[in-house]
Amino acid sequence: MRDGNRSYVAVGAFVLAMLVALVAWIAVLSGRTSATDSYYILWNNVMGLKAGTQILFEGYQIGLIDGIGPSTGALSGGKNYRVDISVERGWPIPDSAVAVATAPTFLAALVVDIRAGDSTTLLAPGSELSGREQGDLLSAASDAMESVTDALDFLKPVLEEITSSVNSVLSDENAAQITNMLSVLNTRVEEILSAENAENIENILSNLNRVSEDVSELTNGLRETKQEVDTLLLGVNDLMDDNSGDIGHALSDLHASLETVSRHIDAIANNLEGTARNANEFSGQIRENPGVLLRGRETADEDPAGP
Repeated sequence: MRDGNRSYVAVGAFVLAMLVALVAWIAVLSGRTSATDSYYILWNNVMGLKAGTQILFEGYQIGLIDGIGPSTGALSGGKNYRVDISVERGWPIPDSAVAVATAPTFLAALVVDIRAGDSTTLLAPGSELSGREQGDLLSAASDAMESVTDALDFLKPVLEEITSSVNSVLSDENAAQITNMLSVLNTRVEEILSAENAENIENILSNLNRVSEDVSELTNGLRETKQEVDTLLLGVNDLMDDNSGDIGHALSDLHASLETVSRHIDAIANNLEGTARNANEFSGQIRENPGVLLRGRETADEDPAGP
């Protein structure tokens, strides 16, 4: 009998331990193992929300919805439902924060995402958190389709007008004119690309090739000439450096000679003037009596008439 009681006690203890472990595991999964702060949100529509829905702060999970119920009292602001939430103890929520019910993906469950805003003042625990009404995805899709339909209705007459314009442009008469223009253009292109013109173009290209070769040869010749001129200038420079003393002496001697000539230039000019007068007088005598060249001046004076 005692063994049976012990078995019952052992089984009971095991079941109790499993229940405690199950409760702890559920608490861990629900995020309720730590201290929390409570807030509430007022909404007119809570479709898709329920107790246990995740509370995110800018995408990071900070808590869960504790419960949802009808709102009562003058502070409800006409909102029909009150959503009580609990978040991690001490988590800073600005008073400009707005709670939005949204779905991360198309098929994902709804979550409540708190968007911080730009305020630096924090809400006190137990305060109301501003909420933005959740959007109905199907309604949004329907509105988008209606917008697309309206846009298509607006564009329909424009498209019809464009079609009519294109049809008028592509009428038989215009098509014939376009065909004639294309035919004339084709004829001009064939004339331009005729065998004679192709030969002329080939000759022009050949001449340009020869001109390019001549310019290249001229450039090479100019380059060689430049090198020769550079070599000559270097030689002259070396010559000036090697004979700078002799050249200096030659310049000094030339300067002294020019100074000497400058000092005696007046006497030289006077002598040249006298010589010029004598030559002028002698030439006058010869013109008057050419015999002076043969007999001398005295004989010419004695017999001016000649023999």
